[in-house]
Parts: sequence; C-alpha cells; structure tokens
Amino acid sequence: MITVKQAATAYRKMNAASLPPLTAVCQALAAIDQQLDESLHHLGHQDERWRDELLQAQQFLFELMAMTDASSVEGERLLTLYIYVNQTLVTASLKANADAIAEVQEIVRSLHADWQHAQRKQMMTPYI
Repeated sequence: MITVKQAATAYRKMNAASLPPLTAVCQALAAIDQQLDESLHHLGHQDERWRDELLQAQQFLFELMAMTDASSVEGERLLTLYIYVNQTLVTASLKANADAIAEVQEIVRSLHADWQHAQRKQMMTPYI
C-alpha cells in the first residue's frame, strides 16, 4: 500500500496539474520505467523492496489511466493496454516474475518513445 508521503512525493514529481498533458504522460511513463528498473534490481538481489517499487509503478500507471479519455477508439485501446500492463504487474507481484516486469518495461519504453515523438511533433507544428 502506498503511503500518504509516497503519494505526495509522486504528485510533486509529476506536478500533473500544471503540466501540459503530453509532458505529464511522458513524465509518468519515465517514472514507471524507473520504478520497474528498481524493482528488477531489488528482485535480482532478493530484496523485498521490489514489491514497493512495483506498487509505485502501478500508482503512476493509475494516474495515466485517469488521464486517458476512453471516448475515442484510440483512447479505449490505450486504456485497454494500460489495463493489460496493470494485470501483468499484479501477476508479476504475486509470482515474483522478473520476465513479466521486463515485458511491462518494454511496453512502457515503447509508449514513452511514441509519446515523446508526438510531443516533439507538436512543438514543431507552427500555429497559424
């Protein structure tokens, strides 16, 4: 379970309320990737903190899910992917499965790269 202090720290890091949506999404995905790295590191050293890192990654994922507008086909697909990622993290947590964590990390990194590309394209688009 995430503590109030951990949640406050996560919100300060993301600062989602004042960030442009693409920036918030990119920061959340980067934070998830970092938490998954730490989780894999701790799991490899049989350190019980790996579950805490996984839970923090899930908290960032829940923030992404809350930001997703599922009223479009694309948004619904993205939300479905986030749900799959969450279910895979739950399975990884129950079975201490490093392969499942690595699978999620691949998905997160791919999404992060795609959103960063979209962000760069948005910045380069001239406004008329």
